[in-house]
Amino acid sequence: MTPDQACRHPNWSMGRKISVDSATMMNKGLEYIEARWLFNASASQMEVLIHPQSVIHSMVRYQDGSVLAQLGEPDMRTPIAHTMAWPNRVNSGVKPLDFCKLSALTFAAPDYDRYPCLKLAMEAFEQGQAATTALNAANEITVAAFLAQQIRFTDIAALNLSVLEKMDMREPQCVDDVLSVDANAREVARKEVMRLAS
Repeated sequence: MTPDQACRHPNWSMGRKISVDSATMMNKGLEYIEARWLFNASASQMEVLIHPQSVIHSMVRYQDGSVLAQLGEPDMRTPIAHTMAWPNRVNSGVKPLDFCKLSALTFAAPDYDRYPCLKLAMEAFEQGQAATTALNAANEITVAAFLAQQIRFTDIAALNLSVLEKMDMREPQCVDDVLSVDANAREVARKEVMRLAS
């Protein structure tokens, strides 16, 4: 897969880095980490699904069996407007979702062999903040290397894993510790990219 192929998304218009994260499913892995932190949720309370139509953006299952789903056009202006205006609602400039034109909404469980970055993110969360920080930093370096055609698409997950295996995963105690983990992971990732590219 080439960078241009990885950056072609059927539903979303995103920047190149985020498009690659979407192709590797790292974006979903990072969203999983965010949701676990934001909602103090356990792994048993979270479920990752693949939804090719990109219409349902989140769902909450209640104990009575009902499910509340948030639907919308696949356009980042909606969540950005929602976040920027919270707790108010503003016009995001996105066309309303036309229910009459919707096709079937389908879901599938993720294939972790096909999307190892998603699995890495889920496992990193269980290891702690040092691992999630290191994974995010490593992924930024490896995706940049892929976009610069220094490594192959399939190298991204392997290099991210290699960085995690080489890192000292002592939990950060302050912001400076987090920044240190980030910087160290980036340096290890750069070395791994250079090793692979040579």
